[in-house]
Amino acid sequence: MSTEHNGTEQIGTAPAGALRLVTALIHPHLEARVVKALQELPEFPGFSLVEVRGQGRGRGAGGTYVATEYDLVYQRHLRLEIVCRADAVDAITDVIARAGWTGRRGDGVMFITAVERLMRIREAGAPAREGEGAR
Repeated sequence: MSTEHNGTEQIGTAPAGALRLVTALIHPHLEARVVKALQELPEFPGFSLVEVRGQGRGRGAGGTYVATEYDLVYQRHLRLEIVCRADAVDAITDVIARAGWTGRRGDGVMFITAVERLMRIREAGAPAREGEGAR
């Protein structure tokens, strides 16, 4: 893993421009199964989880949360976010799809987007070393 002096990182051998963000909406009750499957990958990627609610094409039919003021029905999901090398996307999405599958409506979706740059705050915010000058 190489890090430039400004905290911009390259993961593995892939150039920084070849990073992808995998965003998956999964059922909350499948969290442990999905995370365990991801941890079994040879190069386990770090991830973030956020609780979310929303509506898909079914407009929340069969949902678990009702906003009573307007009688809106929402589905609860977890948003799983993983930044990885572009060549790891297929393996990661396959693991998520298999571990997150129930065969019922509302199993979730996945999005893959390009990541322009990855910066670690610990490194990008570090004071300049003597002789390097200001950033």
